[in-house]
Amino acid sequence: MTEAGETRGWQIEPPKRAGELAYDRLRRAILEGEVRPGERLTETGTAALLGVSRTPVREAFARLAKDGLLQGVRGGGMEVADPGQELLELYFLREAVEGCAARLAAMRASEAEIEAIAAAATASRRPAPGAVEERARLNRDFHLLIAAAGQAPRVEQLVSEYRDLFSSARTLRSYSPAETRALQRDHGRIADAIARRDPDAAEAAMREHLRRAYAAVLKTAVPVEGSRS
Repeated sequence: MTEAGETRGWQIEPPKRAGELAYDRLRRAILEGEVRPGERLTETGTAALLGVSRTPVREAFARLAKDGLLQGVRGGGMEVADPGQELLELYFLREAVEGCAARLAAMRASEAEIEAIAAAATASRRPAPGAVEERARLNRDFHLLIAAAGQAPRVEQLVSEYRDLFSSARTLRSYSPAETRALQRDHGRIADAIARRDPDAAEAAMREHLRRAYAAVLKTAVPVEGSRS
């Protein structure tokens, strides 16, 4: 046994608070389409559904509103927002932020981080197009590794905040097998540019990848005024 002052290795992570759990469950329900855009949620009804009090639901609603996934409605309650109404703006933002992340990764990543990014790119190409849950997880890992390798906390936070809006299993189901394979190949090009320490190529490859993803999603999205064809 260790002495009182040497117990760090024995400490366990405290369990998530009810508000965090409520937020995670509601966010997943919105992103996976269990609740649809325009559907109204109330604190009382949602609390009963989740089996918690109204306080954690109120906390979750506030965070989801900040994420742009919920919006207040007249008469009380919240309404599930339609990300399609901001699709163009969100993809422009994502392209700028993740392009910056790839540039910084090429400049600052350690050798271990470069190896991890390359391994993640290879892993992301293995699943079949229909394995959307696995694809979503591997895709998320790849992009977050790049964001972390840039050693820019603000950029990493922005990438993390917007990540699930674009790589949920629901979104990936909209891609054709050919689109899926093209996007998976893009990961290899991005990883190669980062490994070569070529910031310009890394950013260009990431931006091209995200434009390809935008074009694939646009086919099934609600038309947005001013969006590209």
